[in-house]
Amino acid sequence: MTQVPLTPLPFTERLALKLLRRFSPRWRARTELFYEPYRQWTDWQSGLGDAAHLLYSLVRMTNPVTIVEIGSARGYSTCAMALACAENGRGKVHAIDPHILNEWTDVGTGGHTLHFLKQRLSDYQLEPFCQVLNVTSSAAARDWKTPIDLLFIDGDHTLAGVKLDFESFAPWVGSEGLVLVHDSMWERAQPWTAFRGESWFREEMGVPQYLRDLQSAGYQAVSFGPVPGLTIMHSQPGIFDLLKGRQKRA
Repeated sequence: MTQVPLTPLPFTERLALKLLRRFSPRWRARTELFYEPYRQWTDWQSGLGDAAHLLYSLVRMTNPVTIVEIGSARGYSTCAMALACAENGRGKVHAIDPHILNEWTDVGTGGHTLHFLKQRLSDYQLEPFCQVLNVTSSAAARDWKTPIDLLFIDGDHTLAGVKLDFESFAPWVGSEGLVLVHDSMWERAQPWTAFRGESWFREEMGVPQYLRDLQSAGYQAVSFGPVPGLTIMHSQPGIFDLLKGRQKRA
């Protein structure tokens, strides 16, 4: 993606922004999540990129009470959704991740994903809007009994892993809820050619295949680029129940 040169802000705006960042945790979160150069200065080490805008906007728009995130790593997506909950005045992100050192999320981080995540939540004062679950998704699923309004899957990227995550939690998503899946367009216009020789690149990316399987089974979905992609889908096959209701009222 071509980087657009940043236009320097006038002095008065820089001063106002500096004061807001110092005294307002939410403004600090907003700038470090969405605005350059602050986002670059924050060591997120995330592949989410500009899809964070879409996550944040969907939470703001749909106003969910219960969000389940599978795979939080250092918390870029977690903080984006928790900030949206804070600005909605309700909702909580249940951030599920065992925070075990792996090749997907820990390159250049030393494996300190849990500490970094908790630091960000504390610094942004978003702790009331996020529950950090330091367990595997299968462990969390065993005791899960709460209806889900939004499910974000970005955990184990193997075919078996993403299938298990979806089948474990999608039944809890309501008829008007959403399922979001990251890395759904991994195979298209792939820019990470340096990783093609790695076993995890060749063998462990099963997300696009599983989404194709779900779509073949009648699940409705739409995918947004750029690579690696974010897909929005319904938790059940067929047209969205919400859309059915709108059609009946029309």
